[in-house]
Amino acid sequence: MHLVPIEEVQHRLLPGTALPWNVRNAQGALLLAKGLPVVDDAMVAALLQRGVFIDASDLLPAPDCDEDDRLPASLAHRWYALEDRLVSLLRSAAQPAFLPRVQESVAQVAALADGNADEVIFLIMRHDHARFARYGVAHSLHTASLCGLLSRHLHWSDGDRTSLVGAALTMNLAMLELQGALAASGIGPSAAEREQIRAHPLASARWLREAGLCDGLWLSAVEQHHEISGGSGYPLGLHAPGEMSQIVRCIDSFTAKHSPRASRKPLPAQQAARDLFLQSSGDPLASLLIKELGIYPPGCYVRLASGEIAVVTHRGESVKTPLVAALTNRNGDALCQPIRRDTSRAGHGITGTVPDQAVKLQVSAEDLYERRAAPA
Repeated sequence: MHLVPIEEVQHRLLPGTALPWNVRNAQGALLLAKGLPVVDDAMVAALLQRGVFIDASDLLPAPDCDEDDRLPASLAHRWYALEDRLVSLLRSAAQPAFLPRVQESVAQVAALADGNADEVIFLIMRHDHARFARYGVAHSLHTASLCGLLSRHLHWSDGDRTSLVGAALTMNLAMLELQGALAASGIGPSAAEREQIRAHPLASARWLREAGLCDGLWLSAVEQHHEISGGSGYPLGLHAPGEMSQIVRCIDSFTAKHSPRASRKPLPAQQAARDLFLQSSGDPLASLLIKELGIYPPGCYVRLASGEIAVVTHRGESVKTPLVAALTNRNGDALCQPIRRDTSRAGHGITGTVPDQAVKLQVSAEDLYERRAAPA
């Protein structure tokens, strides 16, 4: 039995619903049975304060479960449910069903990105990074999703896209726990941890081979995703790593810069992209990523010429003119409902970005994409 802290799936604890799993103590003993009602917010708070656990196997879909029937309708809920499953799945490489379930997850990641690119980018940019324990899983999901978007832009075949997204999703199998620990501690790695970091590309690929993976492109991309053309990367110092590995490395670097640690705040998406471009000496892959996301990617807060503060919801016809949803009026007062704005129109152009900490409003993906913002 592999126990997972309930904090990692706390967003599924909703007052008025039933417990979706059995709740256990640190020794695995049953405390509350699946199906019992979640009475109120106080009960949720008590469970979180006590520090209870759930069995990781409860997060995996049943083999005979119809996934389409089981998952909620909104894309945001499907996204969070996928992340919850990956929390346990990516930590169970030795389990017999590991490889087929990873392959199913790869297909789900690619499908979500294909039909809902703007909302997927929004969910990545607005991810709640406070749960450091699951940092490694969320980082892998974000990298895999952006790899899916970029490879579609490049018109890659379905087979190559599967290899790329799969490599991004499984690149850090051998260091997921260490990633979470380092993100939470704010302290640099020890000598032993640095050795684990250097070894993780080869170790992760070895675990995949042991699980039965025979996809050479996928395996090579995992092994080489920290190699750098010219030989300055690791673990082998290759002078000419494969193209697929370099796409993974580029997007891995971008998402890492955008994610916070206990010791630092996240870089805004624009700065993360700009830093990546400068540090890579104008690498075409970095340019392509910036073009794909836009200068103001979905999830970015901006100020409009009208004085309103808005959040970007969709990329526009140019990288500088996305579609946004105004959250405040020109005086800074919160609007009852977000209002759509086209920043290519006079009076609604973007005058600058707004730091996350300066925006006190909370707006969900459902409010912007499912329920739709009010028309301008």
